[in-house]
Amino acid sequence: MSPSFRNVSSFRNVSSFRRGLRDTFPLVPPVAVFGAVFGALTVQVGLSPWLTMLSSLIVLSGAAQVAMVGLLASGAAPVFLATTGLALRHLPMSAALSGLIGDAPIHRRIQLAWVLVDETFGLTVNASRDPSVDLVSFKSAADLVLYVTWLTSTAVGAFLGADVDTSRLGVEVIFPLVFLGLAAPLLRNRRQWTTAGLAVVATVSAVLVLPSEWRVTAAAIVAAVIGSRVK
Repeated sequence: MSPSFRNVSSFRNVSSFRRGLRDTFPLVPPVAVFGAVFGALTVQVGLSPWLTMLSSLIVLSGAAQVAMVGLLASGAAPVFLATTGLALRHLPMSAALSGLIGDAPIHRRIQLAWVLVDETFGLTVNASRDPSVDLVSFKSAADLVLYVTWLTSTAVGAFLGADVDTSRLGVEVIFPLVFLGLAAPLLRNRRQWTTAGLAVVATVSAVLVLPSEWRVTAAAIVAAVIGSRVK
């Protein structure tokens, strides 16, 4: 590799990393609220602050972690069903991400797969439309922002514990709006809009009809089937 090419490549990586930081910062407030709610909820149901922080450090899946807390009283089976349903979405996400990052080294692939969350995945897919962006650097920056925010806010919520009134933080409104904002720029054609609309209908139907332990899994399976069948 010539020195001039190395300089261009290095500049592209730094520029993409900075863009990843910049694009992710608007998501910090809602993620921080979500993390604080999760931290407070876990303490209120009897988990220790340190166990709460450990779950965020290792699992790093806000939706699955909150589902776990909500279903703990129902036993291990409902928790397993709900978290498995949520985890199913990582299969198509991983396949899509693998195609985007190309021949990245194996250690980079492991790093990017470990922090595979909806927010940074959506931002990375959106950034992939710009050929000047190095997606490995971009997603690394986006993951860093989300990871630090989630760990910090989880710790704050866990150690404040009973002093946090989770019902007043509006997380049930904030996060659907965040996901809608992430999804909207990615919907480009009739098939994608149809898939998204039917997935929303399936999710709402699951919430209205099914027991709590089956809602997430059923909605995830239906949404995946819809996405594979709609032409």
